[in-house]
Amino acid sequence: MAVTQTDDDQTAGTRTAAAQPKEARTKPLVGSLVHGLSIIMAFDKSDPEMTLTQVAEKTGMDRAGARRYLLTLASLGFVSQTGRLFRLTPKVMDLGYAYLSSMPLADKAQFYLDRIRDRTGFPMALGVLDGDHIVHVASANTDDLLSPALTIGRRFPLGYSSAGRSILANLDEPAREALLAEVRLVAATETALTSIADLRNELARIRQQGHALVDQEMAVGVRSLAVPILGAKGEVVASFNTYTFTSIVSLERLLDEALPEMKEAAAEIGRTLT
Repeated sequence: MAVTQTDDDQTAGTRTAAAQPKEARTKPLVGSLVHGLSIIMAFDKSDPEMTLTQVAEKTGMDRAGARRYLLTLASLGFVSQTGRLFRLTPKVMDLGYAYLSSMPLADKAQFYLDRIRDRTGFPMALGVLDGDHIVHVASANTDDLLSPALTIGRRFPLGYSSAGRSILANLDEPAREALLAEVRLVAATETALTSIADLRNELARIRQQGHALVDQEMAVGVRSLAVPILGAKGEVVASFNTYTFTSIVSLERLLDEALPEMKEAAAEIGRTLT
């Protein structure tokens, strides 16, 4: 949609420009873009909803100019209006997803790893497939000396790691069967799976429930949890996973506190993948 700049827009632009540093005013700027982004950024935690007058005051525009930009943003779907109040819509998140989609997976995942860690207190890692192993390519550890450290570059066997199983379970059948032909199950504990048939059954259960839980199969006293990260076409590209000690963290706490945050983050980052 083409927007013609009116006298009101020019007045708004003059005000906004006057508030900018001198060096910024000497650069060629597209005034309409500056004003539109200024309005979007004016909404925040303290002002999730604002009237036209409040938007004008917060951005330094006059009412006529602020009104034109608000209505333009509303027509594009970035702003909604209820009575006299305006607020942002979820479409604004598309701007952030556009940025995230241009970043390498490990870089864009760091934000989500940190967020899950901060919200739950559990260490987090991003695991990707590497042959018949899973490898951590990003992590967010805690300061708690009683929590395991998830090290970047550390490798785990597909068959016994929650990250490996979550990825295996969500591969298409030919790819999954090709990898299962390479998997060697050597039980390290009494509770570990020992046959490919049992592993296939477990992978089917993981696909259905949407997460993988490995309880003391890699080592006694160690429990791990993982969720798959799916791309735009539903293909599995990685996993979020965490490790805990059974003597410190109960299974109920792990599933109640960590799993919802991990699933939410996996869905969000998945929308940034093309």
